[in-house]
Amino acid sequence: MERRRPIRIVVSGCLLGEEVRYDGGHRRSETVASALGKAFELVSECPEIGIGLGVPRPKIRLERKPGGTRLRGSRGEDLTPLMDDYARQAASVFDETRVAGIVLKSRSPSCGMGDVKLHEGSAVISENGTGVFASRIAAALPEAPRISEVDLEEPALRDHWLTRVFALAEIRELASGSADARTLYEFHARWKMVLMAHSEGTARRLGRFLAATRDIHGALPRYGKEFLAGLAEPASVGTHHNVLLHLAGHLKKPLDPAARVRLGGEIAAFRARKAPLAAPVRSLAAWAARREVQSLRNQAYLAERPASLAYREGIYRE
Repeated sequence: MERRRPIRIVVSGCLLGEEVRYDGGHRRSETVASALGKAFELVSECPEIGIGLGVPRPKIRLERKPGGTRLRGSRGEDLTPLMDDYARQAASVFDETRVAGIVLKSRSPSCGMGDVKLHEGSAVISENGTGVFASRIAAALPEAPRISEVDLEEPALRDHWLTRVFALAEIRELASGSADARTLYEFHARWKMVLMAHSEGTARRLGRFLAATRDIHGALPRYGKEFLAGLAEPASVGTHHNVLLHLAGHLKKPLDPAARVRLGGEIAAFRARKAPLAAPVRSLAAWAARREVQSLRNQAYLAERPASLAYREGIYRE
């Protein structure tokens, strides 16, 4: 399916080099500003500026209170209501403008996700808190994948986030058009192998659901919700290996014995974490095109993605 709009990604402004941090500095990330910027439309966001805090400004922090986590200013003022209101407005804008992914600054009391210092009085009681803006956005937009600039440097985490971004953008295009039974079936066939790597149960369940449904327009919201929830489950080297073997099975007859051996070696090297996932995927896609294997020609699992993203180019860790 051809996308009609650029994929829009919200990014913490400091990661783009904007001098919006409390100390007047920035935390520019080349991966975010350059690599993502070449492939996506990046939208800058700084919730602390959004609630009226200046630059430079005193530090803010997260505090644990009986009623829950609060965002506190330097004089002890409770900034949580302001941030709650701002996050609701931001979530509405993100939804209306079809944001397909979010990159937030790590360890920030507003934007951090599971890596923020949490205070109780003058003591730091943990370093696994979640910023108020990040938590509110997650609750309001559960389908929009979120990641920090730190996790973007981890190949498996980056690939998972990118997969969800591409999927959300494409299923939104499907929902915005005149979807009929044929287009929805084609979408499922195109993405089934990707979904199998993340949640085999979801892939099979949705296949049965589509086979039984008669009201395609009524089925699409449920299908989309379950599809995206399935993709939110992390894949593993083992589940990717199973999918690669399945796709290679489509080439058993078209390939000569020597080519099958080479392809099998690339798949085994990925399984042993000696080669990136991109290696066997590129070979599968090339052979499918060369031998005109129609069952593989339109697979999202084999789709070419912008080179700047280094999609599936890293070695997955244990």
